[in-house]
Amino acid sequence: MVLGENLILVTGASGRTGRAVIAELKKYEVKVRAFVRREEAGKELIESGADDIVIGDLFNDQALETAIINCDQVIHICPPMNPNEARLAIKITDLCLKYNINRLVLYSVLHPLLSEVRHHSLKLHAEEYLVNSGQSYTILQPGRYMQHHQLIWREIVETGKHRMPFNINSKFNIVDLADLAEAVANVLVEEGHEFATYQLAGPEALSQVDMAQIISEVLGSPVFAEERSADEYVSIAKKNGMPTDRIEQLCAMNEHYDKHGLRGNSNILEWLIKRPATKFRTYITNNFDQNL
Repeated sequence: MVLGENLILVTGASGRTGRAVIAELKKYEVKVRAFVRREEAGKELIESGADDIVIGDLFNDQALETAIINCDQVIHICPPMNPNEARLAIKITDLCLKYNINRLVLYSVLHPLLSEVRHHSLKLHAEEYLVNSGQSYTILQPGRYMQHHQLIWREIVETGKHRMPFNINSKFNIVDLADLAEAVANVLVEEGHEFATYQLAGPEALSQVDMAQIISEVLGSPVFAEERSADEYVSIAKKNGMPTDRIEQLCAMNEHYDKHGLRGNSNILEWLIKRPATKFRTYITNNFDQNL
């Protein structure tokens, strides 16, 4: 059963995930409030489908409270690698309880129990608090995005190398953000997802070697997998102005992925979107210009 004229708050609305979720929600008869830091981002989101904008810092209690008031549901998407994300999630949970929000959907991460990876463990803390709070919730645990290839596509085409900063044989069930956004929207507009935790992983366990082979076949020219060194990764991140703390946490994440990859299962995702999950070959074929 599709719910009626609900007001849904999307935090982190100007990020890649938030934008995808808002675009998907506009297919339904719901109202969307977007919480953003910058006024210009708010204008863009209005043009792409948001009905209401609240401008402010997520860590400003007054702005956060203003955003949550009068909402029916909240989908909380924390900015990536934030060292205070557990504290923020706890604050949002408390405000949802205070204002009788029907449901809080927490956008977490695949396998939050990975204690060696800080942003995973912080999300586990947020999940635990939410589960124990008494607030109605749905927890979503997405895997690594196929969209990470947007950052390296030009290099792939120009050099014939698929380079990420971990072992070329580590396996990942990477997932298409479009599938994730569709799953999020369905969870928000359908009944029956209360007090559930859903793993949302892609349908194939792929290494860099596997991905390079698929890209080779799509391009019709050879692409080879090669591990990018940690030193090179850090150098590029610093050149791009990435904060030191985020670099350190990404390096810790990459070190874990180097040893273990990040495997998951697509059954729940496919059940939520009511179709097969997007495969990597389809994603590459449909989303990239092969002649950069």
